[in-house]
Amino acid sequence: MNRAARTLRAAHPKQTLPSKDIIMLLGAVDLGSNSFRVEIGRVEGDRIVTQSYWKETVRLAGGFDEHGALTPEIQARALATLARFNERLQGLPKHQVRAVGTQALRAATNSKEFLEKAEQVLGYKIELLSGHEEARLVFKGCANTLPPSEKRRLIVDIGGASTEFIVGRGLEPERCESYKIGCVNTSIRHFRDGRITPKSFEQAVTACEAEIEEGGRLFGPEHYDEAFGSAGTFGAVSDICVALGWSDGAVTPEHLEKLTRMLLEAKDVRNIRFAGLKEDRREVIAGGLAVLTAVFRTLGIRSMRPASGALRVGLLYDLWGRFSDRDTREISVEALMKKALVDADQAERVSSTAVELCRRLAPETPDDDLKLLRWAALMHEVGMLITSSRYHRHGQYIISNTDMPGFAHSEQIRMATLVLAQRGTLKKLGTPSDWCVSWESVLAVRLAVILAHARVDVTLPVMKFERDGDELVVRIDPVWLNQHPLTDYLLNEESLNWSRIGRTVRFERFAIA
Repeated sequence: MNRAARTLRAAHPKQTLPSKDIIMLLGAVDLGSNSFRVEIGRVEGDRIVTQSYWKETVRLAGGFDEHGALTPEIQARALATLARFNERLQGLPKHQVRAVGTQALRAATNSKEFLEKAEQVLGYKIELLSGHEEARLVFKGCANTLPPSEKRRLIVDIGGASTEFIVGRGLEPERCESYKIGCVNTSIRHFRDGRITPKSFEQAVTACEAEIEEGGRLFGPEHYDEAFGSAGTFGAVSDICVALGWSDGAVTPEHLEKLTRMLLEAKDVRNIRFAGLKEDRREVIAGGLAVLTAVFRTLGIRSMRPASGALRVGLLYDLWGRFSDRDTREISVEALMKKALVDADQAERVSSTAVELCRRLAPETPDDDLKLLRWAALMHEVGMLITSSRYHRHGQYIISNTDMPGFAHSEQIRMATLVLAQRGTLKKLGTPSDWCVSWESVLAVRLAVILAHARVDVTLPVMKFERDGDELVVRIDPVWLNQHPLTDYLLNEESLNWSRIGRTVRFERFAIA
């Protein structure tokens, strides 16, 4: 293990594991574009067993107004569902539940406002996943429920507003992508009035093929040995194949052709009465079948079998990893530090100092926020991979846009903000009331960079923090400051930087007994 990895492991210990005699429960909430799901899993050794599961069809992707915002009606339906989920999750600590939003919430123009209300009703933080992170978690969920195999596996997950392609071996994905087509948005776009004609169906398939065309090169037959489908659309088609006696659950192009003929004979979604098709799938089966047909054609699939698990199970296993030595987020930080050739000694000086200062500045800071601060500080020099000039801005860009498995996009933005904030003017962050991170964490990382500017181990001075509202006075041992004149100068400059955005942060010499 390299120095950066050792630093990260030592500096960021895993969460406390429960005693073997205590049953550990984990919760996963999936705010999908078609359905919302909640699952509670019980940890048994190295596997997670479902203890309870609940699903409600919300059709979030069908609730946009002309401005791309979620309508009040769809918000009310979603919030009512989350209130029921809250009852299901009662008693589970916040750190044992992970709730996420997917494509419909990524696309909604009022996503931020809705998520604030949703978190209050659900009682747990809700992360907005990137398409790549959603795909990774889908693979993780399927891989942990499928029989072990060394074959290259293709997983296709057709949701309400997006479709994910993932190829990987064992438990790890090798390549993943997310496309903005799903059963709900395709149904709305091509079968809004419910009527199904040969022309409208073929147009839907062609439009989906155009969207995923690039996927043929990245996920075609030469890239996988066996194919699996997850999520509701493929499960619905598989169930129909079983109910009609066509297969044991496997789906082939011939099955899709037969099902398409049945769909065209129905002529309208209101006439669909397929054996094995659940009522809540009837309205979106035409769009879902168009997407699946396009997937089969583009990726050259000859047979696809169902895979259970998908996103919610991936969430449970990823969450379980945070209680062991397999926290995906630590691995992501370690990988980026290694790629950027980060000075691990300096990263540790700054990160440990930043966390300690933040604890003293704001003792009530949640552990999750301290973790993000620590990770941001460990990565504060990744921008030097590009150039040492303006490296804080380069670092912000890298952390905002790099695929970092385990992190929600909002978490990457918060870490990127701290990296940008580490030096220079504070005006670049905008108005303090609009910051996505606390001003205490910003001050902590800036002070840590100042105190460690010489890039050698240094004994920190005795410091006393006195707060009066937004005004902060930091009293520092004058003897130490006399021994470190450059640091003294930099602290005075720091005070000026805060004054320029209307904050008072003063550094005063004060002999502390």
